[in-house]
Amino acid sequence: MRRLVALFLSLALASCVTVGRMEAPGGLPDPTAKVEGFPKEVRIVNPDHDSFLRILNETVIKSRPGARDGTLDVLALSGGGAGGGFGAGVVAGLTAAGRRPVFEVVTGVSTGALIAPFAFLGPDWDDDLERAYTGGRSEDLARTAGVSSLFRLGVLDAAELRGLVSDFVTPEMIEAVARESAGGRTLLVATTNLDAEIPVLWDMGVIARKGGAEAQKLFTDVLVASASIPGVFAPVIFRVDGQDGPNDELHVDGGVSVPFFIFPDVAFLSDDRFSVLRGANIYVVINGQLDPFVRTAEANAVTIAIRALNVTLTRMARTEILLTSSFAKLHGMNMRFTYIPRRYDFSGSFDFDAGRMRSLFDYARSCAATRKVWLTEADVRKHIAAPFTPPAGTAGCPVP
Repeated sequence: MRRLVALFLSLALASCVTVGRMEAPGGLPDPTAKVEGFPKEVRIVNPDHDSFLRILNETVIKSRPGARDGTLDVLALSGGGAGGGFGAGVVAGLTAAGRRPVFEVVTGVSTGALIAPFAFLGPDWDDDLERAYTGGRSEDLARTAGVSSLFRLGVLDAAELRGLVSDFVTPEMIEAVARESAGGRTLLVATTNLDAEIPVLWDMGVIARKGGAEAQKLFTDVLVASASIPGVFAPVIFRVDGQDGPNDELHVDGGVSVPFFIFPDVAFLSDDRFSVLRGANIYVVINGQLDPFVRTAEANAVTIAIRALNVTLTRMARTEILLTSSFAKLHGMNMRFTYIPRRYDFSGSFDFDAGRMRSLFDYARSCAATRKVWLTEADVRKHIAAPFTPPAGTAGCPVP
């Protein structure tokens, strides 16, 4: 609690800090704006119905031939801070179980964005994924920037987050992602454009195929931006060139606008039946807890603010699961999902203690390895749509 109080006070004191940047143009978001040196296909910005249909068909058409089992498999990884140890453990546990699909499409938000490249590249990268979440480096993320935090856009030292990401975004990773992308697979990461107040989906494969230092830098910038909790870590500024000329976009945590994603929001509003998706498998990993339960909220500003934020993010995730489940059923897809159950003593998304991160990783890996991690569409009503009181007792896997 002391750490959270210090964080809250630092946020209040740093609220007057600004940064020099080019102003964003007013009006509607510009879907044609390009990052210098990269094609416009590097990202998906506020697509309309026709644009979504084109993107969907292109993605499925290029993915199908590479599907080793003939089925399109999609993995979506949510945000959740330190809860990312759960998603990392699930990925590693699927390998141990010998039941890990070759995901043709992988999407990630926030901490899920950091897991996504490893999940995309396959079992050969599991050791690196484990080190990223259990090697102790994550503890440095909770280190404040000291007095200098009062003169920054984030009260925690963004250099630690960037250093963690830079350690694993190596030339070898860029080359591997480029190779898989060229073979038809898709890796997408969401950030939030704070100026336009919309999610932006970045095609990391298109970035990687650029190659060299430019690709490595933008790849890193996108992952850092996706994990940059507003006010906690500094946002990332992207210089783009649009219809009104060059301008700067301020990007923060993708979880601000979307907890996880399979498709852009416009997909849920379409009356079309997407026959190309029939038979596809959707796997959703929520790096947090979703079960509602009662516990006394202390009557102080810090606790109230934190609990309110947690309610917002949890409700967003629950709603997105309901939408995704309905979408999957409508289009003949198979949906599986998982999350940290109430029975597990999860200490929260800001607790980056190395020991607790290791415990969460090991727990999730064990559940996945013993095939007790995936809930199905039939479980949505019991776990998400209606109040659910989990059985008492020691921590058990999501699937009893």
